[in-house]
Amino acid sequence: MKIKKPKGMTSAAADGRDASSFVEVTGLRKSFDGTMALQGVSFEVTLGTTVSLLGPSGCGKTTVLRSIAGLETPDAGRIRIGETVVFDSERRVSFAPEKRQVGMVFQSYAVWPHMTVAENVGFPLKIRRVAAAEISARVADVLALVGLEGLGRRPATNLSGGQQQRVALARALVHEPRLVLFDEPLSNLDAKLRDQMRTELKLLQDRLGFTAVYVTHDQEEALALSDNVVVMNHGLVEGMAEPRELFARPATPFVADFLGFDNMFPGEVSEPGKADGGPQPVEVTLGDGMKLRSFWRGGEPLRRGAQVMLAFRSERVNLGSGASPGSAGENRFEGSVEASVYLGAYQDCLIRVGALQVRAVGPGDSTFEPGERILVSVRPEDCIVFPRGKNDNDERGTMNDKRQGGKT
Repeated sequence: MKIKKPKGMTSAAADGRDASSFVEVTGLRKSFDGTMALQGVSFEVTLGTTVSLLGPSGCGKTTVLRSIAGLETPDAGRIRIGETVVFDSERRVSFAPEKRQVGMVFQSYAVWPHMTVAENVGFPLKIRRVAAAEISARVADVLALVGLEGLGRRPATNLSGGQQQRVALARALVHEPRLVLFDEPLSNLDAKLRDQMRTELKLLQDRLGFTAVYVTHDQEEALALSDNVVVMNHGLVEGMAEPRELFARPATPFVADFLGFDNMFPGEVSEPGKADGGPQPVEVTLGDGMKLRSFWRGGEPLRRGAQVMLAFRSERVNLGSGASPGSAGENRFEGSVEASVYLGAYQDCLIRVGALQVRAVGPGDSTFEPGERILVSVRPEDCIVFPRGKNDNDERGTMNDKRQGGKT
């Protein structure tokens, strides 16, 4: 079984856009009872790739997905799938869900208890009036594809949670949709099964080459399954990049915090260096007078006195005998252990350094006792600097309406 490439995608469209851009979401806005759920969300999905919408609960990611599927009607914006504009608020275009040719996998599996596995999977073909013989053949093919071969006659609710999720996936793929939408499909599974299904989904997407939009609040899922990740917050796009780039160089303090930069401190630039064509070395003085060195990789060079946020990951902090020997420019200081939690392969430590609390990850075979004095270091290249705006927050919305010139 191979997901068919939609017609009309082999050459650039007449409007001059990139023909590989298969899904285009532009300026989506949506409110519920006066509360803004989406505030001008825009992004694209390349043909044959997976884009994840990542963010905390209530950030608007599921509303975006349901809008693409036609299960929600946005207040404003535009959605194109392939060559077809399926929603346009200005032109009053809104295709019914069944006309959008998408498959959807829900968090709750949504299998019908009164149907067998085969009947569940074949239902999208039945409502399209496909011949019974073809339904039987295509259901058998897709069940084999998702590892459920031979289970077609079994009642769907007699299966395990992981198997029911495979039934939902098979049902989404059986009619060879243009686009597959996933709404947190693994969140109801236990950790081991979730890891297994994540790998299986990745292998399946690589094999079939379908285009997908995947909603999750789990950063590991997003990084593992996606070609690009869109991070959302309060109905806005906070960051958008390939997984490695997003993980290493988050666009805003919110993205950094959400992706594990769990040490984040306000400060000001006390010593800007010269960039010399590369990242600008800067020294940042934090609130208690501690000075840390980092690099600024933004546009305009930072000046002395600039208000910034400095962030680094806990796993990048070296502790005790593993701390850096203190080479030139190294961030090296002494602290006191406030707490240590043993987690098997590693320990999660909280270190008091002056007025600061530093999160650090120590090796699991070491012991860190409360009150113990300890050497701490972090490399400047492992620190990230962000400009600090009002209320210690970065400016938001730069990848939403502003990217579209303010038009929605």
